[in-house]
Amino acid sequence: MNATTPLPPRKDDTYAVVMELRAALAEHGITLPSLGRDFGAPPLVILGNCNTATARALTQALRDG
Repeated sequence: MNATTPLPPRKDDTYAVVMELRAALAEHGITLPSLGRDFGAPPLVILGNCNTATARALTQALRDG
């Protein structure tokens, strides 16, 4: 999934959390390509894999936050 691919709506708030996280990361120029929702119970947010440049950008955003 990319930043413009919507996730299917769900009864829990995991979908909203994923979309909020995606938007917050985008504000820092960060995209986690495999960011999504796990369909198990309880629902989890999948952060997935990223390259080292993205990991560094995420680390810096957290430190600057």
